[in-house]
Amino acid sequence: MKKLFALVAAIAVCSTLSYAQGLGLKGVGGSVGYTSVSFGLGSETFGGFAIGGHVDMGEISPGIQLIPELLYWSASKDISGGTWKTSDFAINANVHYNIAMDGSVKPYVGAGLGMNFLSFTWGYSVPSYTLFGVSYGGSSLASESATRVGINLIGGANYAMGNFTISPEFRYVLASDFNHWMFKVGVTVPMGK
Repeated sequence: MKKLFALVAAIAVCSTLSYAQGLGLKGVGGSVGYTSVSFGLGSETFGGFAIGGHVDMGEISPGIQLIPELLYWSASKDISGGTWKTSDFAINANVHYNIAMDGSVKPYVGAGLGMNFLSFTWGYSVPSYTLFGVSYGGSSLASESATRVGINLIGGANYAMGNFTISPEFRYVLASDFNHWMFKVGVTVPMGK
């Protein structure tokens, strides 16, 4: 059984490598979107703006595109008199499986892995006062950072418009205690033929 598995794996790797000669810079683009995250505070959710850049590296096998990207988002919320802020800089390697359909809209599903570099800041402000020459109150600020490996679950569609492609996309990121979802719209400009 192990020999059969090794043989099937070797054939799959060889066929992928032979097809991967079509890899190369096929397009570049950017995206904007909205993200929502809930962590460590029960039912509290944070929403914020996302921006990113991506590269279309072509197909690694028939119908499967390699799309590496850089993505940044930031979100904040006022909770119980304090402000909670979080941000994420992610380096992602995603693959899209293009669903073969007729028409100008080409749906896809995908997945990927990412390194998420997270930053958290929380603080509060209370009225300051002085009593017997000693000041009390004011503001307090604390921050923390963390790194999480994330699994990106992706669904979207490509719509060709002249010399570029518009891609609305929904994404859910599984990142341990920092799961979040995102909706974004990307634009890709082809690079050569």
